[in-house]
Amino acid sequence: MFRRLATRVASSLAAAHPPATVRRIASAGTFVAALETLSQHKRFASGDLLGSQVEAFRPGLAKRHPKAYRVLASRALPYTVYGAQAAVSAATFLWPENRPLRIAGGATLAALQSAQAAYIPFGRDGADQLQQVINITMASTGLIRDREQADDLAMRTLALETSLSYVASGLVKAVSPVWLRGTAVAGVMRTKNYGDPRAHRLITRYPALSTALSWGTIAIECGFPLIYVLPKPAARAYLATMTAFHLGIGEFMGLNRFVLAFGATHPAIHYVLSQRRRELAPALAV
Repeated sequence: MFRRLATRVASSLAAAHPPATVRRIASAGTFVAALETLSQHKRFASGDLLGSQVEAFRPGLAKRHPKAYRVLASRALPYTVYGAQAAVSAATFLWPENRPLRIAGGATLAALQSAQAAYIPFGRDGADQLQQVINITMASTGLIRDREQADDLAMRTLALETSLSYVASGLVKAVSPVWLRGTAVAGVMRTKNYGDPRAHRLITRYPALSTALSWGTIAIECGFPLIYVLPKPAARAYLATMTAFHLGIGEFMGLNRFVLAFGATHPAIHYVLSQRRRELAPALAV
């Protein structure tokens, strides 16, 4: 259910005001993440997978700060944190252009994610990190009085961060023997947590497909900055390819939060591409 919701939201919110679209898609991601966690509330017991790990990772806290320890070890804490995350995310989705909510909501979501990392210091991934960047960026730029300047800085910051994320991910794969051999995708599709029986059967039948997907992933991630110098139709097609790439990951690997986290930054890239052409127009006219 959550996978379908993630892909639908990412594909349906396209041509609205870029900052509002960024906030809506990102808030959909944090909302889905909160619901996913709350749906597994049976694992909120202290020491369980989604419960507090404060006793294991901060054993001296109980003696130094007993009150703080009791709060962090409480089973009620994850209900409070993820419930608040869901509520703030829903409000942000409904009123994405509200300036006070942009500042307070972004700061609150960033604080909640930091709190989650404090009492469950493992299991964080790239989607969580990018969501944190979006929250902090939108909240901090919201402090700028001029709305147009605030939006411009936010969009350019997120476009730069996304580009760096893609290139860094591509470079890591480019030096991995598994990815260079072209067997990485086939290996992932065999796993229980991130695999898919349909994709595994297809790749097993056509091994060249795994090689093409492995090398293709390296190429589109490392080459992503080219989007800013390509002609408009090619740049739009490149970004559409990346959107399809994330939708495919969401469908076959179940990483729906990546669809929404990276999908939230794509309107910022659309914005930067549009601004670049406006900035170049006077020079081209001379």
